[in-house]
Amino acid sequence: MTPLIWGAAGVAAAGGLYTLDRVAIAVVRPVPGDPDVTVPELGISYEDLDIPSGDHVLKGWLLHGEREGRSDANDPLVLLTHGWGASYGTVLQLALPLVKAGYDVLVFDIRGHGRNAAVPFATVRHFRDDVEAVVRYARDRFPARQLVAGGHSLGAAAVVLAAARGAPVAGLVLVASPADVLEVTADYLRSRGFPGRFMVVALRPFWWMRIRGSFRGLVPSTAIARVRRPVLIVQAGRDRRVPAEHAGRLARASGRPVHVVPGAGHTEVLGSPETHRLVLEFLKTMADEPGAR
Repeated sequence: MTPLIWGAAGVAAAGGLYTLDRVAIAVVRPVPGDPDVTVPELGISYEDLDIPSGDHVLKGWLLHGEREGRSDANDPLVLLTHGWGASYGTVLQLALPLVKAGYDVLVFDIRGHGRNAAVPFATVRHFRDDVEAVVRYARDRFPARQLVAGGHSLGAAAVVLAAARGAPVAGLVLVASPADVLEVTADYLRSRGFPGRFMVVALRPFWWMRIRGSFRGLVPSTAIARVRRPVLIVQAGRDRRVPAEHAGRLARASGRPVHVVPGAGHTEVLGSPETHRLVLEFLKTMADEPGAR
């Protein structure tokens, strides 16, 4: 093979790698956007927060429970994490019933989402890091309060990973959580007409560079086995984004049951009265738990 051909082959290979890298980043690049409904429109008591997370500042809201004068000293503070491509506005569907029941709820936007500045990419590792930062903020500000970390979709996966790494939370609420983020990513790409599994295999090395390692430590169904806290697993009955078998795998790994909300879709499940009932019952049980201080 002549030097010219070798050179052409090298250029083609470099171009192919560059293209794959661009595609890899495009798949994990969120688009910030305002929610349909904002906290100031709700007519409830709140605080606007800026929460540090590494080099980022996360926008958040602390929603004050409607207590009619009673003390909140024994009530858990609930932290809710939204999913991929969403914002705090998505989890308001779950937050508001909790606020009306008297619980304080902290909602926030993951980096690159909602009110936050745009970022080139945000992976499950960055979701986990931001959850850990919010837990630290809440622990520093409310050292005597139990913290219950809840999440939806990728946000729920991040909650599992943060708790498995020792985030001081007293309990976990997982709504429509994937057991394996790469599997869900492949399924999503396939639903959009792409060869999902092939793309995930091809793009995984480029994502490794962004998470600074492999995905081995970022698998929720493996990590949840290390969580020694009460866990509530809620699954939407008509979830086309995260199939029910993911909840089953999380349940088997954790030894906790799955609570299926019939007829609910992937995001609709957050607004379901059945989900609200399950979460409120779970929070009531936390009053008897020693928690993580």
